[in-house]
Amino acid sequence: MRIGFIGTGVITEAVVRGICTSDFVVEQITVSPRNQDIAQKLERDFTCVNIAKDNQDVIDHSDLVFVALRAQIAETALRGLVFRDGQKLVTFIATAPGATVARWINHQVPVLRAVPLPFVAEHKSATPIFPADKDLQAIFSHIGGVVEAQSEEQFNVFMTAGSLMGVYFRFAGLCDSWLRENGLTQEGAWQYLTALFSSLSDVAKDGHTDFATLEREYSTKGGTNELIAELFSRKGGDAALQQALDEAFARISKNEKQAGKKS
Repeated sequence: MRIGFIGTGVITEAVVRGICTSDFVVEQITVSPRNQDIAQKLERDFTCVNIAKDNQDVIDHSDLVFVALRAQIAETALRGLVFRDGQKLVTFIATAPGATVARWINHQVPVLRAVPLPFVAEHKSATPIFPADKDLQAIFSHIGGVVEAQSEEQFNVFMTAGSLMGVYFRFAGLCDSWLRENGLTQEGAWQYLTALFSSLSDVAKDGHTDFATLEREYSTKGGTNELIAELFSRKGGDAALQQALDEAFARISKNEKQAGKKS
């Protein structure tokens, strides 16, 4: 398979590195010259990577074309490009529905969606895709896993979940601050919390159960784990997080509808 990338930013670099360090067989990867530093680094690190002259050159040398551009410039960059029969376009654009991107390219080829996170570089995160596609399934199953959304609305739910990274680090940062305020060194607090959260993540991955069950198993009755969880909920933590997720999902959905109307 020959793969191309229009847009050469952080996510493109992560996906390319994930593919090139996996056992997925790829004949050639062509990247656009938009970010010369990243493009040249990828070409230098992997023999299968080549830098294209322009976006049309990416398409001409690829069977599967990924689009990793900001929504503000994507439409202008894609209009006028010529695809051929048998190709597929996969968009990483968060706020543009597949039908909108398909109109930008005048419905020349099928348009798919994926939302990879930077951790695919190390094969550590599952990537939501829509609709189901055997080529995307094959690629992302080799670099961390793949989850198939059943509808575009469900795909937006996955995108909302991918927006939890910031609040996770804020939560960890609050815990870190509390530990240091109570006498731990920065190094000690960091070492303890990163090991704790990493271990909890491993438990969740290996537990094959639900989070409510894990909470009960790791909260001794009458103990401080149970106390903190109950107080977090009672003092508005649960409601605040649920409200934030609802508002993020509403914004993603609204932006997609507006993008559809403009196109």
